Amino acid sequence: MQIKNYWKSAFQWKAFGLRLLIFNLTKRLIFAQDSDIVSSCTRYKKSVFDLQDGYSFLLHDAPIINKSLDTCHSYTPLISGGQIAEPKEFPHMARLGNRNGDNKTSWFCGGTLISNRLVLTAAHCLYSPSGAVNVVRLGELDFDSDKDDAQPEDFGVRNTTEHPSYKYPIMYNDIALIELDRGVRFSVYKHPACLPFNDGNRYDSFVATGWGQTTFAGTDSSKLRKAKLEGFHLKCPEIDDIVNLPNGFNASTQMCIGSTDTNDTCSGDSGGPVLIYHEEYPCMHHVMGITSTGFGCGTPNLPSLYTRVHAYLDWIKQTIANIS
Repeated sequence: MQIKNYWKSAFQWKAFGLRLLIFNLTKRLIFAQDSDIVSSCTRYKKSVFDLQDGYSFLLHDAPIINKSLDTCHSYTPLISGGQIAEPKEFPHMARLGNRNGDNKTSWFCGGTLISNRLVLTAAHCLYSPSGAVNVVRLGELDFDSDKDDAQPEDFGVRNTTEHPSYKYPIMYNDIALIELDRGVRFSVYKHPACLPFNDGNRYDSFVATGWGQTTFAGTDSSKLRKAKLEGFHLKCPEIDDIVNLPNGFNASTQMCIGSTDTNDTCSGDSGGPVLIYHEEYPCMHHVMGITSTGFGCGTPNLPSLYTRVHAYLDWIKQTIANIS
């Protein structure tokens, strides 16, 4: 009996060791795959929030000693219910529009700054009846005020690239990149969000932001707003009545996100992000999804669909490399 227990115990330890080895190898592969994304996220954070302060002792020819000061801090925790965003809370947020010959601008979609030249958005935003996207505003908070704590700046559009598998008006692969006409000078008012480190399935809550309508068939909000949403995970296969999704919900390339109350994204929020907070840098966010399509706005327990950004990382990284 003792011999059997010994062999049983030895087998269990070996099995445990094998599982641990597989876990570590898998973890290494995951981090190796996304190492450039992790490093770029850290680089963006340091470029804005790590300040260098030099000092020296009061002696002749004393060397100057540089000290790094980390100014990265969190904002007010998001509670349930839509709220007005705080200044500098979402510095990656972009708004897309069309400016005509009379210098009048129609704003109709959102987006997310992900590098010094690229804004991530929904491909269907490139087909707006208001016209082609030819202007992008960054650093804005309230479109009706010049007294808010913001530094709005308009950029022209050099190029737009929709995903090669996107076929308007079908909403699969609803993702696009907009190349700005010049580089963005990063600050606390304007800097990129991080790309996702994982597919987002592990998270139960997200933050959505935008200037879209606050009620169905309402008017756009002049103020940037934020709302806490929940991951509905497997409940989206029940959504089979969306004309633009003939094959139903695709869990590998789409996310199912909504709310048990009236929190939601709405018309005008298309192309904007759903986010999570960075685990190490409270001043940074990951853009996990892109607002794509759904049933109206604000209906409890009826989630909307968002493009899963993680599924398109190879395409995004290749586009960034081509521009760089």
